Amino acid sequence: MRLITTSVNKELNTYKMAKLILLLIMVASAVTVLVACSPASSDAGDKPDPGEATIPTPEPTPQLPSPPDEPPPVTPAPPSGDDDPEPTLAPVPAPAVIMPLDEEITVFEFTKSMGAGWNLGNTLDAVLGPTTTASVTIQETSWGNPLTTRDMVELLHNSGFNTLRIPITWERFIGPPPDYIINPSMINRVQEITDWAFEFDMYVIINTHHESWNFPSAENTAAVRILTALWHQVASHFAGYSEKLIFENMNEPRMFGTGYEWTGGTEEARSVINGWNFVFINTVRATGYNNEKRFLLIPTHAASADPAPINDMWTPRNDNRVIVSVHAYTPYDIVLNTRSTRNTFDPNNPNDTRDIDALFDRLNTRFISQGIAVVMGETGMLNKEENHEDRARWADYYTSAAASLGIPCIWWDNGIRFTTSNEAFGLMHRQAPDWHHPEIVEAFVKNQG
Repeated sequence: MRLITTSVNKELNTYKMAKLILLLIMVASAVTVLVACSPASSDAGDKPDPGEATIPTPEPTPQLPSPPDEPPPVTPAPPSGDDDPEPTLAPVPAPAVIMPLDEEITVFEFTKSMGAGWNLGNTLDAVLGPTTTASVTIQETSWGNPLTTRDMVELLHNSGFNTLRIPITWERFIGPPPDYIINPSMINRVQEITDWAFEFDMYVIINTHHESWNFPSAENTAAVRILTALWHQVASHFAGYSEKLIFENMNEPRMFGTGYEWTGGTEEARSVINGWNFVFINTVRATGYNNEKRFLLIPTHAASADPAPINDMWTPRNDNRVIVSVHAYTPYDIVLNTRSTRNTFDPNNPNDTRDIDALFDRLNTRFISQGIAVVMGETGMLNKEENHEDRARWADYYTSAAASLGIPCIWWDNGIRFTTSNEAFGLMHRQAPDWHHPEIVEAFVKNQG
């Protein structure tokens, strides 16, 4: 077993290298400009049709100089003004219990065994206003859902779900720089829900969700400090958990509020996210124990499965326990676009199935066929005028296509079911708990067993 101090030093070196990568992007971007002489709600509900967005003409920006699992070949002189202190990473305490970990399972065996998944949406991921007291209970219930219970997790298990994704917005529960200490009340609540799922031998995904600090820009060097400090603490806390606890770096990191937000981002933004994924992987691995072999999820820009984000995505060459995380509400007009009158799905109609087939063909070509596993971290179909039979047909077709490639799908459930909302993805009646639409649940689960 290596010394704890070695682990901490390794993380600090990772942090410094990531900082240099981002600084290199900044310097190269500035040179380009001089030469040219030119100057979050539920996850699904705010996604516009990419075809309707006005896309500004991007300025040329550099990619990362080399795959981030190798040191960059050039060490630039850091520009002035970025002398903020680095986070102090506490030694990793020995876990009270170290669960058995399957070191032999392959990444594709692992994703297949995850089965059908369900998102605990609009819960711990809620965003509190700046004047609202930072209470876990207040955050968990502030978007209209009740407190999460063990009975809800048991219902998932008994209904055939095998993966629980717990979206978490941490930013109101981390302290000031440079160390960004996590309030124990949040991480303990995450552990409580995780432990309920582990009682039923389920898989769990925890992430960083509606954070405001992760706008993907080379100038945003603070994000590396926050990401490093946050994931060092989370990974240390759960270091003894088995591989069935999965860490997901970020949810849909994107150029929020710009014309690039849902259109693939710029080349610079995609490169910055690649760098952040590198920092995340190395930060978790350096905490040791079961984290050295834990399966990790990394996203594309906005978790998009469109060509530019997936084609520009970096994945490590020396770590076979890293999985790509994408989200796809497809076909858009049927499953997500409330301005569209399309609310039926016919699996025998190519006009309804074409986009789904194209989606999984892209994922197969770019990732699966190259030995890179994929998780569909969010998907679902809106309740449009109580069209539940069509939603069930869609769920059957979509998950069947995914299962043919070994891609597990996780339904986005935000607790909203009424058609008066443009975010009506809710399937679980959490207060009971039971299912509003068991036929959709059955269709979504049956192909992923």
